Amino acid sequence: MIYELRMYTTRAGRMKEVVNASATVAQSIRDGDTYGKLIGHWWSSIGRLNQYVHMWEYKDVEEMRKLRSELSQLEDWRKKFIPLVAPHILTQKIRILRPSVTFRKPKRKKNIYELRIASLNIGESAKWMKSFVEIREKLKSTSVNIAIWNVELSDPNEIIHLWSHDNTETMQKFWEQSENNPLFEDLNLVQEQAIRSEESIILSPSSCSPLQ
Repeated sequence: MIYELRMYTTRAGRMKEVVNASATVAQSIRDGDTYGKLIGHWWSSIGRLNQYVHMWEYKDVEEMRKLRSELSQLEDWRKKFIPLVAPHILTQKIRILRPSVTFRKPKRKKNIYELRIASLNIGESAKWMKSFVEIREKLKSTSVNIAIWNVELSDPNEIIHLWSHDNTETMQKFWEQSENNPLFEDLNLVQEQAIRSEESIILSPSSCSPLQ
């Protein structure tokens, strides 16, 4: 199983237009999961702005390439969808992810999502991942780790983790408390040596996102 994380930067003021076109026109053309299983479909609200973020699941890289190639050749895709969004997209960043834990869906009907991107020093990702996985099952909080992935392409020293929170206040409280939470003690020590940089992007789900 692999996941494809796509992050598009849109022109200022055009992000929701792109997201809405993808949630309606593109999803109709895609015909459900015919060309990949949609995991999440979001737009950024805090952090890196003007981001349209979507995640897909495939059996393997070969299936991903095959399905994406088939999708790109559809006449409706080329003539009805691409012209709606292409003029408004400035950059595209694609990551191929390998899951390290079992995927969880939040029990709440409404959530905000936090995408964390950690860039680690060379050789430190396995140690960081081991330390995180050891505490994941012990966490008791309204903030839920959805999943965590090693990046296979394009940067093998990146780790991606996705969280759901009630709101920004509970999110901030969760991370503040983690600094003094005994469960995080070993992880925090590892992070001091392992993490080169981190960023956090707060995401709101679109109408078509399976993760709401």
